[in-house]
Amino acid sequence: MRPKLEKIPITCVSSISAKREVMPFNTYPWHYHPEYEIVLMEKSYGIRFMGNHIGNFNDGDLLFISSNLPHRWKNDKDFYKGDETLYVDAYVIHFLEDALGEGFFDLPEFPHIKKLFTLGSQGLRVTGEDYNEIASLVKEVVGANGINRFMLFLKTLDLIAKTKDYELLSSPGYVSKMNPLDTERFNKVINFITDNYSTEINIEEIAHQANLSVSSFCRYFKKRTRKTFSQFINEVRISNACKALTTSDETITQICYSTGYNNISHFTRQFKIITGLTAKEYRKKHTAAD
Repeated sequence: MRPKLEKIPITCVSSISAKREVMPFNTYPWHYHPEYEIVLMEKSYGIRFMGNHIGNFNDGDLLFISSNLPHRWKNDKDFYKGDETLYVDAYVIHFLEDALGEGFFDLPEFPHIKKLFTLGSQGLRVTGEDYNEIASLVKEVVGANGINRFMLFLKTLDLIAKTKDYELLSSPGYVSKMNPLDTERFNKVINFITDNYSTEINIEEIAHQANLSVSSFCRYFKKRTRKTFSQFINEVRISNACKALTTSDETITQICYSTGYNNISHFTRQFKIITGLTAKEYRKKHTAAD
């Protein structure tokens, strides 16, 4: 499941790249880059892949991602139907660790930022009381230039590194064997799964998508995701079930069948394994929080 190497343009007049992107839907495939990334998905929702993490994202998703961690945001199916009220609005900052000078972040003022770089290798999602201030700063960085952008950027890094409210996404020590030539294969697999998770997907079908034999596909998939194919499918389905539980009035039984399960006991078992809660407990907890 090797991602595509993305080359981030850094201009000669700025040590960081900061931009706002507005588009009908996310077009980036499963990819990685040597730059560190701060991304605020101001408006967008769907399913997020980060290393070996699978989960939903919604408006306001705010992440710090360290160098070379493969990732992808794939929008919900609704985004591909031409509805002009649905679009992606994202603020993105990229920078290299030595962009501000070799050893800059080794200065004694920055031990917390060096720790952030380590945590970011799992993908760090900002939550909690510091969220609003950090999100506002990200927007300011994108809108600024020159020395003002530089100062705002350092303040943003400082706040992210100091926040105590965050979620780590991928497994610690996750490493992907990266080969840009294999990008198309994994994106085919992701697209096929996310487009067809609500139906029965057999291993022969997905192996065909990857142009591998079943046994080769299973070894290949497990080696690069640290998950069996069935674990991966279950996480995609349960992720979509979690979304349905908090955004629809469908019954748990209806959600079970609409997310690709044909057995309520199997759905219940997988839901508890993956989330640590029953579907009823999950709905109660997350709707009460709203």
